[in-house]
Formats: sequence, C-alpha cells, structure tokens
Amino acid sequence: MSAAAIIVAGGLGTRMGARVNKIFMEVAGRSILEHSLELFESDPRVHRVVLVARPEDLSQCEPLRARFSKLSTIVPGGDVRHRSEFAGLRLLAAQIDSGGVDTVLVHDAVRPFATHALVDRLVAGVAQTIGCIPGLPAGRAIALVADGWIAGYPPNLWTVQTPQAFQATWLLEAHNRAARQGFIGTDTASVVEWAGGDVSVIEGEVDNIKITTPEDLARAAAIASRRGAGSGGSPGEAPGVPQQKR
Repeated sequence: MSAAAIIVAGGLGTRMGARVNKIFMEVAGRSILEHSLELFESDPRVHRVVLVARPEDLSQCEPLRARFSKLSTIVPGGDVRHRSEFAGLRLLAAQIDSGGVDTVLVHDAVRPFATHALVDRLVAGVAQTIGCIPGLPAGRAIALVADGWIAGYPPNLWTVQTPQAFQATWLLEAHNRAARQGFIGTDTASVVEWAGGDVSVIEGEVDNIKITTPEDLARAAAIASRRGAGSGGSPGEAPGVPQQKR
C-alpha cells in the first residue's frame, strides 16, 4: 500500500484561552503538532504528509518541513473543518488519480498520542471496507434529554477519534461530490457515508485524547510522562470488535 496523511490544524483554539495556537504549545519538550507529525514521519507506509493550517500560522509551520521529510506541503485551511480537509485532499488528487496513493489518513493535529498500533488496525480495517475509524464506547454517562428531563440512555453510542483511514479514490470522489452539491460534513467519515460508502469502527485508544482546554493540556503532560514522552511508537489498546458506523 501507499498512504498519505492529511493533518488538520486549522482550528481557532478559543477554549484553550492561550495567546498562541494550541498546536504550538509544548508537551514533553515538543509542540503538540510535532508529536502528531512524528506519528506519520516514522510510519513506513505513509509516503507524504499534507498539513492544513490557519493562514496566519503558515509562516510558523514552514520550518517544520526541514525537520519532517514527508511533510511535502503546508496549505491554508478553510472556514470549517470540512473545507480544510478538502483543501488538503485536493493536493493529493493527482497522486490518487494516478494510483500513487491508495489510502488516505486524516488526523487532528491536536491528538498527539495516537500510536502505530492504532494505524496498523485502521489500515487492516480499510482493506476490508471503504473507511475505518477509531472510537470508544460512551457508556451510560451519555443521556438523552428532552425538555430538561432524562428521556433515556441510548445504547451503542461511541465517541469518535482520529486518525480516520479511507480508500483514497472513494474519499476524493466523495469530497468532490460534496463540493458540487453543497454538503458539509462534521468529519471525514460523515462525507464518505453521505456519498454512500460504508465506514467501520474499531476500538480506539484511551490516551488518544484531543487537546482542547487547559485541563486537556495537563492530562497530556501526565500521559507523556507515563509513556516516557513517546507518541507514535507506544503500543495501542487492545483491538475491539469492528462495529459498523451508522
């Protein structure tokens, strides 16, 4: 296989309340973004990485190209995540059309602790279906509320993570169709599902947190300390039984 990764780093980060974009904040001596870049830099199946960043962050991201050889392109993102993903995907279109890229992984820059073990299981999953994404069961902590009253505890709810892996030609066509018809997805998987593709869900990793708030940053520091500041090389959680995303 020949895979490419799109790292989405276009968020505003308002909940962090910091003066700098949270992707540049450090965890265990490296920026959050660097941890995420290292995951794919050290994966032999990924041959190209596209970074999608805010226009005002492009100059600060540019020096990373000298340190991460697979980081081929840094592109400005759109006003919503969907358009940022599409901006990155368009840069891979020629390679996808020629067969040079057969798998695309889309990852949030602010999830610095995804592991190679998780990527292994995602790649195995996408070989069986159009898309494969990680998630964790939400459990009974999630309630359905109607008019201020608990109306039930819906079963089989999962919180979705990244990276998300997809057959490249399917993902490109799904995004092209979405652009023509004006559809805006909440994440990459939602675009593929809207276009009629099947997306399976595997069990993700507890440490694969999304850093959004100062509390998340403190939790990330604790994870990095426990893992010896590792990011991509640590073993993942035990794989779960694949579920169908609905």
